[in-house]
Amino acid sequence: MISTKQLSFIFQSAVKAGSEKCFRDGGLLDQYISLSRAYALYGRTNVDRWISEKLISTIDCVDGVSAKKTICRKSIEAVALTSNRISYLPVAER
Repeated sequence: MISTKQLSFIFQSAVKAGSEKCFRDGGLLDQYISLSRAYALYGRTNVDRWISEKLISTIDCVDGVSAKKTICRKSIEAVALTSNRISYLPVAER
């Protein structure tokens, strides 16, 4: 039997996947996000750790004006989804 927590997670994942597919198909969701946006969404420490562990990689994107580092949206979302470090207790609460 599926627990309420597992069922909730399945529904959340389905809704997120469906909405992202709609946004991508409509051209509203970029395939790559900037490094600064990734820091804002997932935390600088997490993103830097994922890069150092080679779970994600940065891509240099030159748009004619500036060179900025970008990350594939799919890869960082997959890593973030499988990383449950947010659920860990802070050191002070262990």
